[in-house]
Amino acid sequence: MKHDRTLTDATALTFPDFLEWAKESGEGRYTIYEIEKVAGRLDLTDEELDLIPADLGYFERVVAASPYGAVSRSNDLETARNRGNSRIRSALERFLLARGHVSPDSAARAGYNQAIAFIADHEGFLDRGALFTTNTHRPFLLVRARAQLALPDLDQEEFDRLWHDATPDGRKSLRKFAQRIAELRRGHNRWPELANLLPRQDFVVPIATDRARRIEWQSLPAPFRADAEEIFRQTLRQPADLRKWAKEQLALGRPAVEVDAEIAARVGKKKRTPKNIDSALAGYRQATTWLLRESYSPESAFAGLGTLRDLFTTDALEAACDAQIARSASAVTLKNADESSTLWSRFTNLTTIARHGLRDPEILAQINLVRMFNADYVLSPIEMTADAETICNRLRKSPHLAAAFVNAPARLSAISSERLGPASADFARERALRLSACAAAYAVQVSRALRPANLFMTRRKAVKKCPRNLTWIVDGEHAEIRFSGGEVKNGETLVVNVLGDDAKVLWQWDRVDRPKLMKLRGIDTSPYLFPGTAAPRLRKSALNLPSGCMSVAAIMELWDLGDRQLGLGLTPHQCRHALATLMLAVRPGDFANVASVLANTEKVARRHYGKDSGEAAAVAVRESLLAQHPDIFARMKRRT
Repeated sequence: MKHDRTLTDATALTFPDFLEWAKESGEGRYTIYEIEKVAGRLDLTDEELDLIPADLGYFERVVAASPYGAVSRSNDLETARNRGNSRIRSALERFLLARGHVSPDSAARAGYNQAIAFIADHEGFLDRGALFTTNTHRPFLLVRARAQLALPDLDQEEFDRLWHDATPDGRKSLRKFAQRIAELRRGHNRWPELANLLPRQDFVVPIATDRARRIEWQSLPAPFRADAEEIFRQTLRQPADLRKWAKEQLALGRPAVEVDAEIAARVGKKKRTPKNIDSALAGYRQATTWLLRESYSPESAFAGLGTLRDLFTTDALEAACDAQIARSASAVTLKNADESSTLWSRFTNLTTIARHGLRDPEILAQINLVRMFNADYVLSPIEMTADAETICNRLRKSPHLAAAFVNAPARLSAISSERLGPASADFARERALRLSACAAAYAVQVSRALRPANLFMTRRKAVKKCPRNLTWIVDGEHAEIRFSGGEVKNGETLVVNVLGDDAKVLWQWDRVDRPKLMKLRGIDTSPYLFPGTAAPRLRKSALNLPSGCMSVAAIMELWDLGDRQLGLGLTPHQCRHALATLMLAVRPGDFANVASVLANTEKVARRHYGKDSGEAAAVAVRESLLAQHPDIFARMKRRT
């Protein structure tokens, strides 16, 4: 989140103004409590509340989406957060209206109410005579709550505003709303009751402004791609290729000293060749399209784009860096430029291409200089400690969150079982089964936190040239998940043992709930523990990874569904930071053990978690955790 860099001027309304108004105007005490909780939700102090603008768009993007577990211990955190958000949202609308801001009136909402009521009354099974499928009306609810225009007057400009202010979940609803409007407008003769209630135009879903314009590699001119691919091939020349080339040159009569010197020049200071050629190629292509994005507009169709060598200019490099930094500064959903490794990744790939592919000292010097100009924003992944510090501090300040993390598998599994029993609609059953999948993912993460790429590519069944990862040593009691070196980022073999209660959760998903979800979603077969219909984004060159996995978007939706119940605000990768913090609470200063469990080096573990040598983590977390869960450290020791 980027609430810490919100800039306000002397006239801007902030949350202290909002809170003061709420108290003076007699808002309900529970509403005031929720406003006061916002600082805790965003990890700010009460004195820092003035960093939060009293703006509905900012509230929806940042505050409403923030984790709730730090300020509530409710048994149903999702309902508690939704209720709290609703109280703040309604009060904020009243506050802004009192300060002269435009707000939708009851007359403007009347059209939405009529349309929603008509659609909801005629939803059901189409083959049984219903006019609309179940939940057709749901996207209208969000638009009714946020729009400043009546439904018939809704236009593209207002739709764009709603899109800009929406969360990722909200944008999904808006996309469905645009589809529903188009369908209803086309079928207006079938539903005359809706004809006068609908907008007068269809809506175009805007391209996301917080992400760079995507350039498909195949959209580039064929001659340019051919030139670039040849340079990439030279960059990735393997030892076998060099040996073959050297023999050919000697056979042509070239002196051995010249051939040897050229090989040395081509290899340079390269310590090792990439293990995953496909991943390396993808990185080179991304860096290339990143470099040309600011030099060519979409309308130009890349006219005048010659060779890859021509693309490397100081102006192009600086323009790409400036655009990346500006994009990060303007978007709430992106990391700060000085907390992201994007520029490091781009420069690393471009340097490799220049040194080993183009072999051009002048281009290499240009890259090095521009890299130096932007040194404050070129941060390698090993230097990125801010994310780890944030998670560790959150657990130290709120030990009940640490307990929620350790008990997450059982908690999510119990909620899944509770909701699956009475669920009659497919939507409700699917949601309950997805909670079981998230519980299984947590069962693995609290046992030995994996990198997300490994966690969600776990295979329960072998396919041709691709072994399984999951083996049940004892049914329902002990699962072993094994990854070969070729599947792990640092090339080391990795083994996860899931035992006890966590193994029961994993077994429930693997053998009971997973088949139900596959049947519900129409997935015939999949070797993956978490099945889907997507293909792996970056296939491992040493493995024949099949299709049938979850897409990145589906993974994040699944994880978000679980986090709403837990209120932790963790991503799958951040579970690694959480586990490290708890391990240091068990064994202060034992960075070697942390490194071993996370499959990192001790140097990296110390950099991320060693600011206080681990003693502070132990002091801050230990007593409170023991008071709430006396067996927690015994459980953690079994995991390590």
